[in-house]
Amino acid sequence: MIITTTARHFEASPELIVHIEERIGRLKRYFDHILNVHVIMDVEKFRHIAEVNVHVNGHDFTAKEESEDMYGSIDLSAKSLERQIKKFKGKMIDNHHHPRKNGFKQVPAERIIKAESVGSEDGIAVMDQIPHEIVHLSVEEAIVSMVDREKDFLLFNNLESGKLNFVYKRADGHYGVIDSLD
Repeated sequence: MIITTTARHFEASPELIVHIEERIGRLKRYFDHILNVHVIMDVEKFRHIAEVNVHVNGHDFTAKEESEDMYGSIDLSAKSLERQIKKFKGKMIDNHHHPRKNGFKQVPAERIIKAESVGSEDGIAVMDQIPHEIVHLSVEEAIVSMVDREKDFLLFNNLESGKLNFVYKRADGHYGVIDSLD
């Protein structure tokens, strides 16, 4: 994190610069991808104004506060930025955990079903559930990967079409590919 300071109409003391670095450095607790911070301090008669601009990857935060001393203005600006960053990070986390309604955020899983439970009155009994990662491959790469893993099928995202595909080994020794429909 790079902190630059600008003082207008007064000379910034080294103690004030250290205070700024300590106070703004605390923002790393809330968001560790802060690229740079620009602090503009201005004195107009009895008003001490501190404007702090924080640039993170893809977003900018700004806080402008005034008080009767510069230390107070810096502290108020830092508190305002903490609130903004917490709110922004909360939205990022919330959007990450709750994808859009039209988004597809399910992890496919293979369910292993007891053979003797098929057709019984109690219904099928699931013995185990194994999550699978859907990889991005071409059809040829998917067949090679399936053969290398000694599997009879593979679910993958087709690099050429961008669709979900299913490749399997047929009984006649050839390979079949099932494309998903949009």
